Amino acid sequence: MISKKLVGLLILPAILGTINVSEAISNNASQILQCTLGTYLDITPETSGTTTTTTIAPATGNLAAPLVSQFKINLNTDSQDLYLQGKTTGAAGDVNALFKQGSQTYVVFSNTASGKVPTAAAIADCKTASPTATNNANAIAYPITSVSLDNGGSSNYDDSKNQYNIDVNGGTTIATTTTGTTPYNNTYSFQDNAGTYQAIMTLTSTSL
Repeated sequence: MISKKLVGLLILPAILGTINVSEAISNNASQILQCTLGTYLDITPETSGTTTTTTIAPATGNLAAPLVSQFKINLNTDSQDLYLQGKTTGAAGDVNALFKQGSQTYVVFSNTASGKVPTAAAIADCKTASPTATNNANAIAYPITSVSLDNGGSSNYDDSKNQYNIDVNGGTTIATTTTGTTPYNNTYSFQDNAGTYQAIMTLTSTSL
């Protein structure tokens, strides 16, 4: 019979061998650390460099200065489709302020004075090819001379939806919209009452 002492001597090398193998396997290990960044789109109105208020010359309807709106877009993807929309208020509620005649885009401004808000028909007349001054009281249309992006991309007017389709690049972009100062023919007259005229421009990721 094998003595207990001999059995012990036989088992000991096996244990030592196991320990050595274990140390050889575990002397190097790695773990992957990960963090996920989600898609980010942030659109905010800019105040610096804009001209959001001016005056209208009563004799001509001309603006004292072009109106300029700006939006700052922060985007962490390669590109994004956005939409520049305009609205103005008629007696029956808000309506699309943008329209196009020929190759020129215009925006309608409505009188906001109490009791002087234009009718929907008056706003609609401003958008026709041949407006009639007596039919568009308290609504005045001005041309949009440019929609520019300082970080590349593109802007194109969508005639079917009367909005600008804007493709912006990733990073930070300033989108600037500038109006002309001369009203669309026959949309300004002495039928237009004194008061503040307003249109609201919106840059959004939601199409009309």
